Amino acid sequence: MRRGLAGLFFFIAAILLAIAAGGWWMQRVAFDPSTSRTVAREVLKNDAIQREVITLVAAGVAERVAIPASDVEQELTQSFPALLADPGAGGVLADLVSDAHARLIGASDEPVTLSGQQMVELVRRQAVFDVPAITLPVEKIGFLSTMRSTLKWLIPLAAVAGLAALILGIIAHPRKADAFFGIGVFCIVAAALMMVFGYAVPAFALPALNDNPWVDVIPAAANEQLTTVSILSVLLAAVGFFLVISSVGFRRRKSKGWSSPVRVNRYSGEQRRWS
Repeated sequence: MRRGLAGLFFFIAAILLAIAAGGWWMQRVAFDPSTSRTVAREVLKNDAIQREVITLVAAGVAERVAIPASDVEQELTQSFPALLADPGAGGVLADLVSDAHARLIGASDEPVTLSGQQMVELVRRQAVFDVPAITLPVEKIGFLSTMRSTLKWLIPLAAVAGLAALILGIIAHPRKADAFFGIGVFCIVAAALMMVFGYAVPAFALPALNDNPWVDVIPAAANEQLTTVSILSVLLAAVGFFLVISSVGFRRRKSKGWSSPVRVNRYSGEQRRWS
């Protein structure tokens, strides 16, 4: 009875710890603005986002440089690929994408702005150093903010509950097969949830729920991490299947040991004496 209970505790621990692991990876991919800096170039290839940035910057600096806004727009459009590759301008645009990401998910209440000093790097004119900052119309998306807040308490709660179930399983004196099975289930479920939460949801589900072009920062971050999460998932799944199969082998060997016939030849002498 206690060993069966140990197996149940190990199974529950495996599910809860796998949920914590999958949620942590999703938090890292979709709800960490620092990761979006590495995908700024990919995000800014979105025509709608690129056009929004160029239009606002051109309107903000046109009067100061005494050039029509349309001409500044054309100049920025032509130079934009080079700006993305330039360390100074690229850093400004990476900061912009990170700030927009933080605003979208509710991690920051500050508006997304570009200062005159930052715009110097984009238009390559020192005269715009002190122009008023421009504000990009990036607003918080309610369901993303709710998901971010939910993951903040769900991940530690699932981890603590999983560890508690694991400790209870150990206290219940598990068989080796139960321990191997529980660890195997954890690896398999964690592998599946890492692909679901770490890639499928950020790359496909979240963008489908909102048509704001800035949401593209989330699937871009997911695609950036796809190779890593795929390798980890495959390794975890392989280890998990190996452990589950091993646990079945342990049970079979144990059952064969229990079902082996009792040797009776040691009683033959005594039986002969009585006869």
